[in-house]
Amino acid sequence: MLKEPQIEQPNEFEKAVLDLFKRLSVCMMILGRRDTGKTDISFLIMETLAKFGVINNFATNVKIYASPFPIDHITNLEDLRFWCENKRGRKLFILDEAGKSLRRRTPMSRLNINLLDQLQILRKYKLSMILIVPHTKYIDSATLGSDVLDAEIIKPNFKNRKLALWLDIMENTKITFTGLPATSVDFDTWDVAPFKKEAPTRKPKFKDQDMNALWDLTHGKAAKEVGLHSQQIARLWRKYIKESLEREPHTSRN
Repeated sequence: MLKEPQIEQPNEFEKAVLDLFKRLSVCMMILGRRDTGKTDISFLIMETLAKFGVINNFATNVKIYASPFPIDHITNLEDLRFWCENKRGRKLFILDEAGKSLRRRTPMSRLNINLLDQLQILRKYKLSMILIVPHTKYIDSATLGSDVLDAEIIKPNFKNRKLALWLDIMENTKITFTGLPATSVDFDTWDVAPFKKEAPTRKPKFKDQDMNALWDLTHGKAAKEVGLHSQQIARLWRKYIKESLEREPHTSRN
């Protein structure tokens, strides 16, 4: 008689994550000094949600090298909104270096106003967010309102990265976790994790592969990244210039 496959039971940390994310949209903040493992635990949360199938759409402004599940790279508010509007189901976005984007010293900056205003709108698209900051003093106090923030995690000790203090603001519960594992997501720990208001120029969807290559070359990609050698690139330039000149209407001679 065949045995039924065993369903892996969540550990205590995973249980806390799954319980918190029973809410359709969650906003949580991770606090701690440099090198205490703030970004690592944020991806551990993301990994837990992917592992148990709670959320399938993930994105971050952190540079990712490798991950056991897809993670989109989003570095501006415009693309974040586009992503939310065009992805079905629940979503989670990790905003690293949030203190640089939601500065307390410039609470009325365009990015602050837009992100805080649109955060409420984006949550209607089933978006959850994790904000990573060194300390609350670096972030605009409006972000910390009880109408926005659901939970906090404090990473108190850089000598013990496996330690975390968990506070569920909505339930008023506190848990101390020890022996936390590292995430399997391979990310750039030295990445500056930018996040801006507006998106860079988006690449059009060309049907012609030559046009795709030319777009990439004129927007910062090297020949190796495009997969072309110098002779192929020269031919593309000649072809494009020739076609552009032939399309240009002839001016009458005076």
